[in-house]
Amino acid sequence: MFRRYLTVVGIILVVVLGLAVWLKPPLDRMREGVDQGLAEYARQHLKAGEAMPQVTHTESHDWLVAVSHTAHVGDLTFYCMGAFKVTVCNLPEE
Repeated sequence: MFRRYLTVVGIILVVVLGLAVWLKPPLDRMREGVDQGLAEYARQHLKAGEAMPQVTHTESHDWLVAVSHTAHVGDLTFYCMGAFKVTVCNLPEE
């Protein structure tokens, strides 16, 4: 009975990991999404008379089932992690 349980759990884990790898978009496409999202964040937080800050990446890593990015918007640093077609970035304290 226990062996059958471990087999079912193992199959479920393999399917979930396979879907995670299959559904993860390429690194470049996720980086573009991060750029667009951070540019929109910067646009919404502009003060009167300020110029639009540049979005720059310092590093990106492609893990097996996830992608991580470190990006700068002006003097703010954002750390982003993405998997399953969803990318989440931290919001710096204001």
